[in-house]
Amino acid sequence: MDWRRLERWATIATIALYAAAAVSMIVLLGEILLPEGSLAQRAFHNIANHLNRLGEIGGGTVIYIILLILVGGGIYLLILRAIDKYHENRERRARERAEAVAQGRVEGHAEGRAKGHAEGRAEGRAEIRDRLKERGIDLDELLPPEEPTDEEPWLFP
Repeated sequence: MDWRRLERWATIATIALYAAAAVSMIVLLGEILLPEGSLAQRAFHNIANHLNRLGEIGGGTVIYIILLILVGGGIYLLILRAIDKYHENRERRARERAEAVAQGRVEGHAEGRAKGHAEGRAEGRAEIRDRLKERGIDLDELLPPEEPTDEEPWLFP
C-alpha cells in the first residue's frame, strides 16, 4: 500500500474540512454580529441559507459518495485478494513443479540404475554362457534361473 499517497489524501481532506468549518464560522458570526437589517447582514443571511440548502443536498451526496467509496473499496480489496491468491497459487504450482521434476530425476536415476544393473547382469550371464559353451559344460546345471529371486543370491548384485 502506498502510505504516502494515502497520507496526502488525508491531509487534503483535513485541510478541506478546516476550510469549510472556517467559512461556516465566518458566515454564522457575520449573520449574528452584523447590525440587523444591514446589507452585509442580509448578504450573510442569504449565504447561510444557500449553504444550508447546499448542506442538505450535499449531505445526501456525501452519504452517496461514502457508500460508493465503501463499495468500491470492498471491490478493490476483493480484486487485490484475488490477485494475491493468484500469485500464491502460481508460486505454489512452480514450487510443486520443481519438486516433481527433482523427484522425477531421482526416480529416473534409480530406474536407470536398476535398468543398467539388469542389462549388466544379462551381459554377464551371456558372457558366462558363451565361455561355458566353448568348454562344453551344461549351462542349466551350473547357472541359476534367468530371473534371480530374493531367496537366491546372485553373483552380480
